Amino acid sequence: MKIKTLLLLISIVFSISNIQAQDFDSKLEKLAEDTASKITENSKKKIAVWGFFEANGKQTALGNYITEDFSVYITNYGDNFEIIDRNHLDLLLKEHKLNAEGFIDNDTAKEIGKITAADAIITGTYSMVGADKVKVRVKVLDTESALQFAANMGLLPLSDDLKDIANTSYDAGGTKTKGTTGNSSNCESDKGSLCFHNTTNEKMIVAVRYFKYADQKRGTKISKTIIIDAGKTKCVYELFNKETEYYIVKFKTFTDDLEGVEARIIPSMYMKYLEDKGEIMVEACAEKTFTIK
Repeated sequence: MKIKTLLLLISIVFSISNIQAQDFDSKLEKLAEDTASKITENSKKKIAVWGFFEANGKQTALGNYITEDFSVYITNYGDNFEIIDRNHLDLLLKEHKLNAEGFIDNDTAKEIGKITAADAIITGTYSMVGADKVKVRVKVLDTESALQFAANMGLLPLSDDLKDIANTSYDAGGTKTKGTTGNSSNCESDKGSLCFHNTTNEKMIVAVRYFKYADQKRGTKISKTIIIDAGKTKCVYELFNKETEYYIVKFKTFTDDLEGVEARIIPSMYMKYLEDKGEIMVEACAEKTFTIK
């Protein structure tokens, strides 16, 4: 009887976490939809996504997570929008030696308009509300005047996975070197994030193999595959602080049949197609980035 009750409680907790994750996604998507509508009303077509930051201007793992998903949603809801996402914008700003971190000022907003021909810039902040909610504020700036012409906000629930991301530190220099991390002294999580920054001019596929449990020392590993466009960065979150295997291959190698690509990258018969492989030690409370060159 006790076992049944325990299983029921675990099931309830798991269901609540799933519902919270769905609510976060659906509410963030609704924010993007409403924002897209306001941008369309102002006849803006080319949009640069500056990103979301903590209220103090700090770039964080959760802010990056919100930025990446918001970029996808705004693309889906914007009729005839051209979206310059954060990763592409970073490269352009670095080429022109402009500061790419923190709050955007009027001069930078106007300069981005000149460099990218963007009509508007999306930026925003977020604040933690208690331990399980985050308030997200969206602002849209005109690149000619640098004045805000649209805004939106929402209160989003955090699932357990997102709470862990919120507690993960971010190192702004992580994409510059192979294996840079950012640590948080007050973080008690035993999980971290592993990102891959594709500096090549080709689309790449990365297969990541990792243990599901913290105390696991042997046995079958879980595999996750991510496809990364040239110049982009993608991350795998919620990895235990253990050595994690990675396998990198050019996308065009498997363009004929992507079904089962995860399984096809790793077996020895396909090793000749690999561009790189190895292991990275994931660090708790850190985001480590591997640069694909």
